[in-house]
Amino acid sequence: MLPYKQGTILDASIENARQFCRRLILVAGFRADELIERYKNDADILVVVNDNYKQGLFSSLQCAARQITHDYCFITHGDIPCLSYDVFHQLWHKRGPYTLFPCYQGNGGHPVLVPAARLRESLDHQAGSMREFLLSGEYRYLNICDSSILFDVDTPEAYQELIKQY
Repeated sequence: MLPYKQGTILDASIENARQFCRRLILVAGFRADELIERYKNDADILVVVNDNYKQGLFSSLQCAARQITHDYCFITHGDIPCLSYDVFHQLWHKRGPYTLFPCYQGNGGHPVLVPAARLRESLDHQAGSMREFLLSGEYRYLNICDSSILFDVDTPEAYQELIKQY
């Protein structure tokens, strides 16, 4: 919820996804009430509360899996505010019956494109790592020439870089 452009980092992440996706599922844990209030009037955003958020991202993935109504889903974090339409577009056109990870210079990033059926399989698994779960099924990597897929704002230094560079 740090300030960025005309809103917050999360607002920017949502707007980037909205360029390509009509429906967004925002899984909230910490500060869930604040996020519910902030996005309650946006019909395209479904805020789902993960009461088990301290268990990690896998529990959030499971919360989202219960809400998916389409055949595919992009997974990304709210602190990756620089993704472009082109990144989503490239992944979408290489979709298949597998999880598709974007890579930049050999490093995996976000968003990850996953068949909804694969996400629903997560409901039958106990807590663990989201990445381990996705890698336990069929997957592919797609080289993307855009370093923004790696840039998450999870430290004060990264926030300062975001303000300077973007």
